[in-house]
Amino acid sequence: MSVELIWIVLGIGMILAEFVVPGLIVIFFGIGALIVGLLAWWGLLTDTTYQLWLFGLLSGGLLLTLRNRFKAWFQGGSLVADTDTPDDDYVGHYATILEGFENGTSFGKVSYRDAHWNAKTTDNDSLATGDRVLISGRQGSTLIIQKDA
Repeated sequence: MSVELIWIVLGIGMILAEFVVPGLIVIFFGIGALIVGLLAWWGLLTDTTYQLWLFGLLSGGLLLTLRNRFKAWFQGGSLVADTDTPDDDYVGHYATILEGFENGTSFGKVSYRDAHWNAKTTDNDSLATGDRVLISGRQGSTLIIQKDA
């Protein structure tokens, strides 16, 4: 296998690897290898040392100058991303106490949308099973609740 063909196959392989390896990095090394392979095939670049230097310069240069521009094209987005927050499905809604919160305990379980959630409260009020509470926040999978006014 000739050196030119190795560069071309390596370049195509790296470009295809970008579909498997996330991050938009490998593609620039693939483009650099492909360019070096084509230049070597056309007889413009015959010395291996120059091929390696050009590959490094091209790949690094493309990576540093184009990655941020291309990355913006491939990131998903939402038309309402500025208005919706991950907590919009919880905060301001009501849940029902399932267990816990007796004698001023601040941890227990609540039911919200037919699912059982761990919950905690900052109020020192005793909450009873079946009480309706307001969800005021969320920390991971734990809902922050307060007594319904």
